[in-house]
Amino acid sequence: MRLPAWFDGRGPEAEIIVSTRIRVARNLANYRFPPRASPQERTAVYEKTVAAIGDDRRFRSFDFVNFSGLPLLEQQLLVEKRIASIDLLRSEGDRGVVYDCSRRINVMINEEDHLRLQCLDSGCRPVESWESVDALDEHLGRKLDYAYDHRKGFLTCCPTNSGTGLRVSFLMHLPGLTLTRAIDAVLQGASQMGIAVRGFFGEHSEVIGNFFQLSNQATMGTHERGFIENTRGIIAEVACHEREARQRLLREARLELTDRICRAYGILLHARTLSIAEYLNLSSALRLGCDCGLFNDCSLSDLNRATLLVMPAHLQHFAKKALNEAELGVVRAELVRGFLTKKRQKKHRNRNGNGNFEVEDAAR
Repeated sequence: MRLPAWFDGRGPEAEIIVSTRIRVARNLANYRFPPRASPQERTAVYEKTVAAIGDDRRFRSFDFVNFSGLPLLEQQLLVEKRIASIDLLRSEGDRGVVYDCSRRINVMINEEDHLRLQCLDSGCRPVESWESVDALDEHLGRKLDYAYDHRKGFLTCCPTNSGTGLRVSFLMHLPGLTLTRAIDAVLQGASQMGIAVRGFFGEHSEVIGNFFQLSNQATMGTHERGFIENTRGIIAEVACHEREARQRLLREARLELTDRICRAYGILLHARTLSIAEYLNLSSALRLGCDCGLFNDCSLSDLNRATLLVMPAHLQHFAKKALNEAELGVVRAELVRGFLTKKRQKKHRNRNGNGNFEVEDAAR
């Protein structure tokens, strides 16, 4: 399975800043917002948007998916790949998503707003991501009549998105700050500078696996590049604190950190049932081990692949049948065991039969 661009682990600073998301909200003039729109209005907005994108050769390779006729499992797969949102899945009528083959750029149609233009990329790439979204926005803006007020800016369903309609989000892995108990102070400081904090699954989700999604709160008062630069500066400070925390752990608690990694690996290698929260929390230790050079039985991209595969819709797609929560736990554990065992065996073969589990000696 090919990983989405945002989760391939190849971007700058991807060991801490897992991904960057740039999103703008747009609505069409003379149509009610999706939550209040009639089925006919939803259909009209959907058809106008698809036509505006489809008539340009640059977007001929994009996939167009209408959720109204798509099986629920296929919708859930797109949500887990972050091509679509849970709100889009829960909406009604003609709605859907247009996305490129790398899963980097997508346009959600008839979610909370008529259009949500997004670019998700690996690592810290806010400028490049903004340029991709801005180019698509300019193209659609020439073909569609956006709802715009010269004083208020772009009009959106939720007033907190009005103005630029811009959200700059970074998915960060911050185990060092969590283990050194500095996470609350760092995130409180970020919040005071206008940053909202959410969990791995976005809005209304809890923090698990030491994944935090940080994004700007303000959307009015300056231009888009101003918001991007301000948010990137705050994220850079958070990343700096995380690096310092990891270095402190390596200096002062190397044995305890190595033990945590070994225990997490042992549980994942032998567990017979795993919840998604358990998997994310345990694999977080392996991610930290990879980043700090304490664990090398698999790579960061390997862990990203496993993380996507153990999501509920992916597991059911893999099993080719619907699974309840207990069955998901069993299949998830089986998949993780097989995945780690295969990686371990491959590594041992490459080492000419030296079959010791390789975690750096904590005494060094």
